[in-house]
Amino acid sequence: MNIKHIMPLVVLPFLLACSSDDKPAKKEVIIKDYNIIIAPDLSNRINMMKYPKPIHDTLLIREIIDHTDELLKLNKRSSGQSDIYKIDFINKGILNSSSFDPKKMTIDFSQFGSKQLDRSNYIRKELNSDKQEFAYEVNRIYDYSLQNQTGADVWNYFNETLKTSLVDVSPQFLNETDSAIINKKNTNVVLLLTDGYIESANQGKGYKLGPEMIGKIRKAFNASGKSELQEFIAQDSSYAINKTNFNLKDANIFIAEMVDRSLDKYGVSKVQPTDFQIIKVIWEKWLKDSGASNVKIIQAVNTKQQFYKEFEQFLKTL
Repeated sequence: MNIKHIMPLVVLPFLLACSSDDKPAKKEVIIKDYNIIIAPDLSNRINMMKYPKPIHDTLLIREIIDHTDELLKLNKRSSGQSDIYKIDFINKGILNSSSFDPKKMTIDFSQFGSKQLDRSNYIRKELNSDKQEFAYEVNRIYDYSLQNQTGADVWNYFNETLKTSLVDVSPQFLNETDSAIINKKNTNVVLLLTDGYIESANQGKGYKLGPEMIGKIRKAFNASGKSELQEFIAQDSSYAINKTNFNLKDANIFIAEMVDRSLDKYGVSKVQPTDFQIIKVIWEKWLKDSGASNVKIIQAVNTKQQFYKEFEQFLKTL
């Protein structure tokens, strides 16, 4: 037999033995912390006499803040959490014309770094008073805004203002075991409280999503004979909100308290498709076109417990 045909057979068992000794690649484990940015639309929608809704914004915000210590345990976290909760202003002018202190509307667990004992002492001894101060300042903001009405430029908020509130989401090395590399990663979550109607032109963009535009879309859709509202709206660029110049790829957006003005006082729709169905499609398309990682939109809730459950579930999906 030719020796050159024998050699590969001799070498093969050696190669197989070497490959069987190779260790499997270590899996990456990500521990997530949450940078939760609460951005209330403080336009005339907060006037409960004009636009009544079941639960006031301030109670919903308080519900989130009251669960900050519980949310530290989300995804089986037990120590080292760096969650941040803060109020962000769509209209920063409020801070220039009043005596509000943003620090009083911030709860920051990241300040403790790796000092878990300090974090635990803060939770046990100081967190409750900070929650109360947070809620008190939020109430002051709403009282002031009710008496000093301004528009809410949500387009410019996502395009420009939000930038300064986002944190770096790059994974940071934390630890390594025999089988895994453990990294920490921040997750930006924007909680926007708004009714979904855009009734002031946005930073020169001129787009309004008020009753007139919604009625126009509804009439055209019903006349078209089409069955898919999302597909119909996507086909006409005049219905679309211009995507932001700023890429929202690092933002996960939860929009709550959208109010459907096309419902009667009993909650029955007077027209089809409803205002909410149209608004939801347009907002989702806008934010996803702008690069948002995840978008969830819900209507105004009947209880604060329902609101918290929806928000908690959103966090679990990220």
